[in-house]
Amino acid sequence: MSDSVLGAGILSLFGLMAVSLALGARRRPPDVVVTLGTARGRSGLAVHPWRGHWTTQAMGGLIIGLIVLMGLWEIGSSNYYAAAFFVGSGLLMAYLGWCRLTGRAGDGTVTLTPEGIHQLYAGSEVFVDWEDVRGLVTTRTDFIIETTRPVVPVHHLPPLLGRRGLVRDDAIALPRRHLPPLPFQEMVWLYSTSSAARDELGTDEPLKRARSILSRPA
Repeated sequence: MSDSVLGAGILSLFGLMAVSLALGARRRPPDVVVTLGTARGRSGLAVHPWRGHWTTQAMGGLIIGLIVLMGLWEIGSSNYYAAAFFVGSGLLMAYLGWCRLTGRAGDGTVTLTPEGIHQLYAGSEVFVDWEDVRGLVTTRTDFIIETTRPVVPVHHLPPLLGRRGLVRDDAIALPRRHLPPLPFQEMVWLYSTSSAARDELGTDEPLKRARSILSRPA
């Protein structure tokens, strides 16, 4: 392979990565960000990340393929240590990508059902019953749910991959990375204190209100 062809390929790859990152940074439409979802068999209001694009996952798959090919190339060159590193890294990335595509890892979507708050983030699944919610503290990176009893995350991936910022007997963190600027503070207070309000979760009314908020001009 000539240097010019290799250089063109590298430039094309960087160009595709730049396009993918630009598309991934764009805001998604409100009707995609806020939908009806389910948690523990109950329908509820699902709030998804409002940034992201399918090309990001496609680019990730391409990079994984290139890493594995590099490892196979190193095998042909008898550089087995480098080959093991590249092939192992590629397989690990492929596993994580598979977990993301199949929903095993989760993307941090927060689902509010008549029974409680659910989130699956990086393989760490949490469900907090409304009756156990004492309050909500919002930080730059997390929603910290204050609880009346311990909430233990269920890990679908190795725990190191889905560590939460705070797990205590009286509080647990829900990462808010890329979640839209909905009034979660007021929403959690309302649904944790009013059983009548919780009954509407899973219907179209809270869905319409949330989409209306996101549709307002910035």
